[in-house]
Amino acid sequence: MNKTISALSISALVLAGCAGRKPNPVAEVQPGDASLTCQQLSSEVQVNNQAIFGLIGEKKKSQGGNVAAGVGAVVFFPALLFMNLKGAAGEEARAYQRRNQGLISRYNAKGCKPEIKTVTDADYNKAQKAAKEKKAAEE
Repeated sequence: MNKTISALSISALVLAGCAGRKPNPVAEVQPGDASLTCQQLSSEVQVNNQAIFGLIGEKKKSQGGNVAAGVGAVVFFPALLFMNLKGAAGEEARAYQRRNQGLISRYNAKGCKPEIKTVTDADYNKAQKAAKEKKAAEE
């Protein structure tokens, strides 16, 4: 009996290690960054901001899923295997934010205009709220 419980526990731990995807953060500095023009720097920051918005949304959905899986685990233990424990979205979003900080520093050092700001969770929340209000107004 103890061997069966031990085997099941070890199996659960091994499978839990697979929960969530592995983070794939972007490099903060990339080859060719030094030769980018103001327009290219601005475009890169905008593309990164979109990626950050997507990752923040993924992170928030993952957190909600983890709560549901944790509650489900009270009734059904294998529900723990569906929790996203690796935090890939958060790590990747932070990497994009660090990259953007470097790109914005480079942009400002070149004297490019207009100024650019970085995306924060508050910006994401405002964008989500505006999208919901727009959708509600259309209905």
